[in-house]
Amino acid sequence: MENILNINVIKILSLFGIIGAVFYFAHVIFGRMFYEGYNPFSQAISDLTAVTSPSRKIASAFSFLYGLFTVIFSISFYIYFRGDINKIVTLGSLFFCVMTFISFFGYMFFPLSQAGFAGTFKDKMHLVVTAVVVVFTIVSLILFSIGFLKTSNFKYLGIISICTFAALLIGVILINKLPKEYFGIAERVNVYSIIIFTGILSLWMFWIVKNGQKCLVLYP
Repeated sequence: MENILNINVIKILSLFGIIGAVFYFAHVIFGRMFYEGYNPFSQAISDLTAVTSPSRKIASAFSFLYGLFTVIFSISFYIYFRGDINKIVTLGSLFFCVMTFISFFGYMFFPLSQAGFAGTFKDKMHLVVTAVVVVFTIVSLILFSIGFLKTSNFKYLGIISICTFAALLIGVILINKLPKEYFGIAERVNVYSIIIFTGILSLWMFWIVKNGQKCLVLYP
């Protein structure tokens, strides 16, 4: 009975990643609804939660839930799979976990002071948080790509990790190459790829737990 209860708890926690992704898109959708004149083509997503933003309350509420659920999921993912697939995936999940922590607390404590970049201390720290999040995200995706490709039955997750990494790089390139009028589009390519990847990891973990396949991890 205790094992069944534990498995059911793990199943619930495994879905926190996809729930967090839903909250993220809710913060974008509802934030835009409460931000008259917001232009998703040119404006950053962070403008929705800026201190002076008219959508701050609603967008920040959904953003908080996104961060909370994603952090809990990342911890659960790391603990559940730690050492069971291979050391590379374990390290990747650790970097992913740290990334969600930095993202959650960093953006919560250092929102933009206003739409755009006003150059205040919080604005500068917001950029620092973004840079650190990007680095940890890139490292975790590289490790996931290598780690999952080394397995016999989860190579598809390695391919998904590579595709996500490619989308992230494309987003970075677009941010630097496209005119400022299209910054919002470029940023969304970057950010949404990670959110979707998190949702995929969440559903995959749920599937593994539900089907009891944790012990069936194979190596080449």
